Amino acid sequence: MSREVLSPPVQTMSQNRRYRVNVVHEDFGGAKWNGQNKRAKGENKAYQETDLYADDDDEEDPAATRIEETPNGDFKLALHVPKSFYGGLIGMKGSTKRRIEEETRTEIYVPRQNERSNDVVIKAKQRSQVCAALRQIRHLLASLRKKMKPTHFLAVALNTGEVQQRFVELKRNILEAQLPGIDEELFISERCIHLTLGVYVLLDDDERQRALNELEACRQFLADLKTPFDMKVNGLEIMNDDPSSTRVLYGRIESSDLQKFADKCLAHFQTTGLCATDNNDRESIKLHMTVMNNRYRKEAMKSGNSFDAREILKRFGDFDFGSAECQDVHLCVLKSRGEDEFYKISGSLKF
Repeated sequence: MSREVLSPPVQTMSQNRRYRVNVVHEDFGGAKWNGQNKRAKGENKAYQETDLYADDDDEEDPAATRIEETPNGDFKLALHVPKSFYGGLIGMKGSTKRRIEEETRTEIYVPRQNERSNDVVIKAKQRSQVCAALRQIRHLLASLRKKMKPTHFLAVALNTGEVQQRFVELKRNILEAQLPGIDEELFISERCIHLTLGVYVLLDDDERQRALNELEACRQFLADLKTPFDMKVNGLEIMNDDPSSTRVLYGRIESSDLQKFADKCLAHFQTTGLCATDNNDRESIKLHMTVMNNRYRKEAMKSGNSFDAREILKRFGDFDFGSAECQDVHLCVLKSRGEDEFYKISGSLKF
């Protein structure tokens, strides 16, 4: 049948009506999409997406270098995937896994939840097919990670010395003022005050160790900077534009060298696939120390989703918390408590 686009085959119908015939060719999987069950004949000719990247970017993914050729000439890759992703990878009644297998002509084995192994195994007749499946799985996992809540964050601790003492003083002054809608539950604990440099989704020990390795790789960014970093914490600001209805009140932090380091760390971690959605969407880290946050209130005590910070800013807007030094950066577990009442620390980069 002709493939000429400008003169396609037509079918004459009643009342002199003519319709173009949509031709589905064999190289586009026509038999499959017209309902013929090739599997019933022992064949598997499912439509395979043209791989625009082919082998050009195989080696950009380190996992591709671990693809093995089996004794029978097939190719196999064992890919570490946290168990939290298994449901999304399999899909409803296996639909997602089956789609990837059909489009890439591979076989994918996903371990059961009670198995020790965290390796998803991809098998195929050709290496390029394994790479195609690897790319699809990577894209899928990145999409699933965006929907997950953060588990860890990079922090600079500010819970000692002058800054902590001045924080306690400010908290006492605000509470003694007895401002409407302001209570102690809004304040972060003085044992936990910190500066956040990044937020991540780390789902198992392997990913936590990988994050620590990436943090150590950020040591290179210290070469042209003066350490320890000097920080000045001075003045109060809010995250939104309406002080009468705000969720977060914070102390402003000034440190030019720390800002440079923080932004380079952000850019580095954005290439790892470990960042939470908020970190992937920003170009720079806002240096700040949270003082009050409406999320700290217990559900039963919440009065709406915000608090009125106008009087606080009027009375204490230029409050000086003093100075501090940044000598290390910690990878911390969100919503946790360590032995010293600070967040539980998984590892650190010490300057």
